[in-house]
Amino acid sequence: MRRSAVVDALQGFVGSEDLAKALKGVDIIGRIAVIKLPKEWLGMRHQIGEKILSRLDVDSVYMQTYPARPGDRVRGVEWLAGKQCTKTIHSESGCRFKVDIAKVYFSPRLSFERLRIRGLVREGETVVNMFAGVGTFSIIIAKNSPETRVFSIDNNPYAFELMLENIVINRVNGRVVPILADAREATSNLGRIADRVLMPLPELAEEYLGDSIGLLRGAGWVHTYIHESGCGEKEAVEKARERILRKAREFGEIEAVCGKVVRSVGKRNFQVVLDLKVRPN
Repeated sequence: MRRSAVVDALQGFVGSEDLAKALKGVDIIGRIAVIKLPKEWLGMRHQIGEKILSRLDVDSVYMQTYPARPGDRVRGVEWLAGKQCTKTIHSESGCRFKVDIAKVYFSPRLSFERLRIRGLVREGETVVNMFAGVGTFSIIIAKNSPETRVFSIDNNPYAFELMLENIVINRVNGRVVPILADAREATSNLGRIADRVLMPLPELAEEYLGDSIGLLRGAGWVHTYIHESGCGEKEAVEKARERILRKAREFGEIEAVCGKVVRSVGKRNFQVVLDLKVRPN
């Protein structure tokens, strides 16, 4: 629906043959639209922003200027139209999240994946979210499972401050335990406490896989998100499975594994999630 509204807004303003490549990335985060534009359109980016603003139910339109940087995954943005404010409140799965698109990573494209994980968590589990951001996965899980406790780790101080606010807004105090630290430092202090571990940061998932398995107090689940190339989804999942299982076997016995593509992140590149049931060494 949103994509078609943007197409309608730009029909006749730019060449129709260029619309497909220009509209690969249109994210709606709260009251902000974030778009990607080809270089040849940059001279008219503000006019494009105004046209999109007139067709979407948002307050601001921003353009992504550079992709998510390594580490905190914050992407560069430039104001195009509407209010000049990078802060917004995003609603998802009955929860509300304060977000600042200029200072923290947030992707609305993971909403179905967050729902999937929420459905897998069993009441009373202890969950560790190693790369929590503003707390989206953690809070959605805790909101749905009152007897579940989630240790929610992030090393971005801006994301951590917003996580604290989001915990209060969504009334999950005590159920979500916020930790400002590097994931490796935090996990070494936590010890073997987890039934389930989330690793929703593809750039670091393989490097920190041993740390995640070391959190499990018995046979438990590790949800590992990585980027993998492939001619199609099946090939990408198989390559990711082979790579992660080779690493995981260094730290424990694999009892079950399944994988799927979460989304496309570029030409022949995919974000893959592998659900591993592991008994740690």
